[in-house]
Amino acid sequence: MDPLNFVNLIQSALAATGILGGLLLWLTKTKEFKGIAFLLFTIALGSCINILEETGLTREIYLISPVFIMLFGPMTYLAAKLLIDKELNKVQWWHLFPVIPLLFFTSYTYLVIGIGTVWRFAYAFLTITLLLKYKQTMDEERSDSEDFSLNWLVWILAVTTMFNLIDLIRLNVQQIIPYELNVLGQGINNAIWLVVVMIITIKLQSQQKIPKITEKPTAPDTIKHSTKNDYSSLFEELDKLITLNQWFLKPRLTLNDLSVLTGLQTRDISRAINVITEKSFNEYINNYRVNYVFTTIEKNTEKTLSDIAADAGFSSKASFNKVFKEISGMTPTEYKCRKEV
Repeated sequence: MDPLNFVNLIQSALAATGILGGLLLWLTKTKEFKGIAFLLFTIALGSCINILEETGLTREIYLISPVFIMLFGPMTYLAAKLLIDKELNKVQWWHLFPVIPLLFFTSYTYLVIGIGTVWRFAYAFLTITLLLKYKQTMDEERSDSEDFSLNWLVWILAVTTMFNLIDLIRLNVQQIIPYELNVLGQGINNAIWLVVVMIITIKLQSQQKIPKITEKPTAPDTIKHSTKNDYSSLFEELDKLITLNQWFLKPRLTLNDLSVLTGLQTRDISRAINVITEKSFNEYINNYRVNYVFTTIEKNTEKTLSDIAADAGFSSKASFNKVFKEISGMTPTEYKCRKEV
């Protein structure tokens, strides 16, 4: 048995954190978190197998660890798919099938690592695309889409993919680089995954229940070939009703809510807003909310920003601050201070 080194200690911490994070998410009542929980369990298992192989306990029996490089890609994609769609069909499970044949070729370590890394990059791209489309659809459906944003997960995937590329280079040149440098690179890679597992666990524990998509996003080609004349009268009627009744002040206003209030079809409302204002439903509603905040601050500077934000329909302080700065170019506090001077 080979002695343990600092990398194995990090791997042990990663295994423990993966198991704990997986249990915390698995035991929640939110079933769509179970895919992420299973992913964390798999990361923990991969770390345990790495320790067993690197210390020589199972290395001579059979080499398994290279297969995990290929496994993480489709598992991450399926976990994100379950998070968004709330269920997986039987066909989608076939994403894991290509991993099985590689189990019989793990003696060709570098070949398996190379194939697995390319596979992982491909699935990282698919997963990021899936998450960005979800955010786009939420923007078209909800005024509070920022509260359910999974952009943090997109950043995690982008960063880990970049480090996976660097680690692939290390794996392929480890025969010609000093042992200490190789071990340091391995340690850094495992430390990054340790941090990633902790971030995922904490973020999902604090994340509100993620809404399911109810409408397919309007096809870009449909919007592109629509003219303002096609929707001008409908938008005028819609905009008049929204401003007259101040429906934009309704917290967590959705496209479906607006459809019930106006009697118009959700698709017609969405297209009218997209074509005439060239904004998403989320941007359109939040513009009115920020203008309401402007007016309220000018009229009553004694009111707290939290109260003003709640009156304007914002459901959280974080989304209020983000939206306000995007539209005004300054934070709510900065704007309020300028008006008080």
